[in-house]
Formats: sequence, C-alpha cells, structure tokens
Amino acid sequence: MRRFAMRVVSELAQASSMGHAAPNTIIAKLVTDFARSGDSHALSALYAEMRMRRVSAEDVLDAYLPNALGVIGREWHNEEIDILHASLACARLQNLLRELGRAWASDRMGPVGDGRILLTLPKGEQHTFGVMLAANQLRRIGVSVKVMLLPVATELRDVLSQNRFNAVFISVSNKTSVLPCAAMVRELRTWSQEDIPIVIGGGLVSRENSDTDHRRIADITGADVVTSDIGCALHSCGIQQAIAAAE
Repeated sequence: MRRFAMRVVSELAQASSMGHAAPNTIIAKLVTDFARSGDSHALSALYAEMRMRRVSAEDVLDAYLPNALGVIGREWHNEEIDILHASLACARLQNLLRELGRAWASDRMGPVGDGRILLTLPKGEQHTFGVMLAANQLRRIGVSVKVMLLPVATELRDVLSQNRFNAVFISVSNKTSVLPCAAMVRELRTWSQEDIPIVIGGGLVSRENSDTDHRRIADITGADVVTSDIGCALHSCGIQQAIAAAE
C-alpha cells in the first residue's frame, strides 16, 4: 500500500485538478470511510480515485483530511460514535497524513526557505492532529519545523538554548488552554536568547476569528501575533522566502 501511495503521488506531482473548486464528494467519502473502518479496500479505492481524478496529495492533506476530522468530531459530539471509535478514526487519519506526507517528500523536495520554526502545544491540549497538519504544510513550503507536543519548561529551555528559531508557533484548540498558553509564552520569553516572535493559531483562533477575538487572545497570552493564516504568520515573523508558496 505504501508503494502504491508513492506511485500515485509521483504521478500527481505536477498536476492537480482541484484549484479553488469544492472538494470532490467521492474522495471526501473515501477518506472518511477509511477513518471509520481502517479498511485497506477503502484506502486502495482512495488512491485509485486520486489518480483518476488528478487530485494531489497536497489537496488530500489540506482539504480532505481536515474535512474527515470534522465529520468524525461532529459524529462524536452528536453521540453517534463513542470516544474509542473517534480516537481510532483520528489515529487512522494521522497515519494517512504520515503516509501521504512521506510519499510527497520522497517524490520531490520542496523549495528551500529561510525559516526555522518551533511548533508546539501548551499543557492540557490533546488535539495533535492539527499540529501535524500545520507542520506538514510548513515543511512543504520549505520551512524547517521542530515539533514539540506538550513540553515541560526544562524541555523548552533546552531546545531554545541549543537551537536558533525564527519564530515559535503555538496551536490552541480550546478556551481552557488559553491560560496554560500564557504560561508557556512566559517560559518562552524567559528561555529564548533573543526576542523571538510568538504566534498563536489553531482551532480556537479559527473559530474566534474577529479582530477583537484575536486582540483578546493576544492580550491574555502575551503572544505577538494571533492568526490561523500561515502566510500571515510567516510574514509577521519576517520569513519572506516561503510566503509565495504559502499563498
């Protein structure tokens, strides 16, 4: 199945029919069906459909996986599935993210950018899938990304003292994570050797997307920028080389 994925991505490396069109309902269903069941036949059908419809790995990573995650989340919220089935579905989507990302990387190298970013989650967060999607998107446009999930203060201290980053991106999904995020920002300010830009994004920022909401989150956390737009985040941190690829 991995070799099949490699071949499909290779064939689609230079072409994608999606553009600004709405996601294809057949592919969206196949991704969601695979998340629910883990059935290899659903995965084979997905790769075949991608190849036939000229849908690239980037399209699946950026549009169809988040869509499937939203479907699974709504089913769990509406008590149509239990937490075990929801967790298994998310794990399968994360595995698909890894496989398509690996296939994409093996087929072609992304443009070389000038950015190095630390991407992390504050204490109490449990939604790692969005972080992995963001890391994948950043790497594809040539940004070097170090992912740290729920690090303690000493881990932040060590990584900041041993590495130079252009920015720190923090993903926040829930309101309950805002105060832990503020504590993380204070730790980052303490341990960073330079005045490093700190950007907050994630599900909470996407939902509360007014300027007033963003200013409130910035005021509470002490972050420099609050945005769910990768291009805007890169620009605000002075990472210019990758912006054209992000847009």
